[in-house]
Amino acid sequence: MKRKNVFWGLLFLLGAFAVLAGRLGVFRGVGFWSVLFSIGLLGVLVNGIIHRSWGTILFSAAFLAIVNSSLLGIEKLVPWPVLGAALLGTIGLNILFPSRHRHGHYICARGNNGEVGEVEYHEEVGNDGSEQVNCEVSFHSSVKYIQCSRLKSADLSSSFGGLTVYFNNAMLQDHAAHVKVDVSFGNMELYVPVGWRVICNVSSSFGHVEEHGFCRGDEAEMLTIDGDVSFGTLEIYYI
Repeated sequence: MKRKNVFWGLLFLLGAFAVLAGRLGVFRGVGFWSVLFSIGLLGVLVNGIIHRSWGTILFSAAFLAIVNSSLLGIEKLVPWPVLGAALLGTIGLNILFPSRHRHGHYICARGNNGEVGEVEYHEEVGNDGSEQVNCEVSFHSSVKYIQCSRLKSADLSSSFGGLTVYFNNAMLQDHAAHVKVDVSFGNMELYVPVGWRVICNVSSSFGHVEEHGFCRGDEAEMLTIDGDVSFGTLEIYYI
């Protein structure tokens, strides 16, 4: 059983208990829909903390405050002051702490680095000759064409922005590669060859994941896509 499934299962069991307790008068002033929305937003908040996504953290906390404003006694602060504070806080934290790269050891790096608030892109070569791609977009939009001859993995992130990535000119190392996606308050489009076998294990919290077209799977190449989408969209196109 996956840890994420355990977390959500326990969270909804706690919500079921809270609903029953509310009907018994234990939590006065808390309605069914407030409990339901709070459960979902709490899950998104924890997911944002795990992935250190400032937008997900602050906006889920802001919506939690809005849903429970009467209980917290902050009616004067909702909705726009709280949402405005979440937006400004997200911008400030992304400027102060812009890096969200996963740790790893690489031999060399080539490519170009964008500035904070735009695009940061790397194509890196491991000691076995395999190639890894890292691309992060924040408050910007970008289109990338992956032309690696031995692609092993890709780490793609879009926060308050849009990222489009084409894999049709890439070759996979040992006929397999792994793509990690992280979308929060943004959108991402992935274009992959129609002959590749694609396994999509992406989870979404208040987000949307959609595949356009069909995967024929005639070739030996296999691409595995996983990660998280929160308050955003991920679209996979077969070309």
